[in-house]
Amino acid sequence: MPLKIELKPRESIIIGDAIITNDNDRIRFYIDGNVPILREKFILREKDANTPARRVYFIVQQMYLSRGGKQLQQMFIDYIKDLQTAAPSLRPYIAPIAEAMIVGDYYAAIKDAAKLIEQEDILFGNTLKGK
Repeated sequence: MPLKIELKPRESIIIGDAIITNDNDRIRFYIDGNVPILREKFILREKDANTPARRVYFIVQQMYLSRGGKQLQQMFIDYIKDLQTAAPSLRPYIAPIAEAMIVGDYYAAIKDAAKLIEQEDILFGNTLKGK
């Protein structure tokens, strides 16, 4: 069954390797196939990956889009280690990400990484965002 996508005006979506940005009208289309898809609300641009949790999210996102991205695994591990050292209280939010990554469920890992960002914001507030 195809996936129905509706985009608001000027909303973006990543489908496979392509970023698609809508024009000025709302559109609806259907995707039939097995490709990684990220709606705009889940897309984190590299320039915005400016905190430890956001860097984790960005790497997980890249691994999802590249369907595994073996070359990114060591970077993911390094970011996780750094985050656990800097903020041990975030470990309960890191564990589900690592578990999803182990089984190859990168989309679930993205959702868990979003929760990690929320907790990082609660813990550190805006003090990290300027870095």
